[in-house]
Amino acid sequence: MSAARKLHRRKGRAAAGAFLIEGLTQLHEAVASGADVLEVFVEDSDDAHDAEQLCLDHDFLCFRIDRGVGRALSQTVTAPGVIAVVRSPGVALSDIPAGADLVLVLAEVRDPGNAGTLIRSAAAAGADAVIFSTRAVDPLSAKTVRSAAGAVFRIPLVLDVELEEGVAALRGRGFSMVGADAHGGVTPEVCDMTRPVALVLGNEAKGIPGPIEGLVDEVVGIPMPGSAESLNVGVAGSILLFEAVRQRGHSANERHHTPAS
Repeated sequence: MSAARKLHRRKGRAAAGAFLIEGLTQLHEAVASGADVLEVFVEDSDDAHDAEQLCLDHDFLCFRIDRGVGRALSQTVTAPGVIAVVRSPGVALSDIPAGADLVLVLAEVRDPGNAGTLIRSAAAAGADAVIFSTRAVDPLSAKTVRSAAGAVFRIPLVLDVELEEGVAALRGRGFSMVGADAHGGVTPEVCDMTRPVALVLGNEAKGIPGPIEGLVDEVVGIPMPGSAESLNVGVAGSILLFEAVRQRGHSANERHHTPAS
């Protein structure tokens, strides 16, 4: 149990190469994606029988725990009764598949809710990977995983990449770096997103770390005729991802649909 509790911290997750998921739904998502589930902790709850049957079907290590242990392991206000340790899905930059042509780069995005939204949107838009810089939030933190609603298992995540190194590697593979900026740039429909594109999103308060000219090849801004000063980065990134979908002419029948949860 103490080893699992160390996964509450980023340092512990990095050292173990594993993270925690909570709830029967997330466990089903992990199984469906083929994730490496290392062990499962189950409280006496409504989901206990289903969780234990899932463990039996897939030969997972399964431990019955009491409510006190469940509260200690859980990072939510109300422990869900099912907590699992899963091998990190993080991949290297070199593991992004050949032929990839749409990736999302999170340069110092710090809010776990925004990061989870962007992972979910990237998976829904058919992006090839989400790259997290060393100064961005940990995508395997409890809040990010919850916000991503299972999408951490549906799209490759590249973790802890030095931003300049990641940009150089992507440029070497023929990607154009397109940076989002709240205060300028071409409108999304003018930006050519039919080419291999890496969408770069910056910090919620400060934007893309400067000088922006050295990191991106083109700057795009979303028109805001109303009184708001800027858009939430999760919303802005999602708009740009689906602008890429629109430009590439994907029809509803060509895309894989995952029911909203």
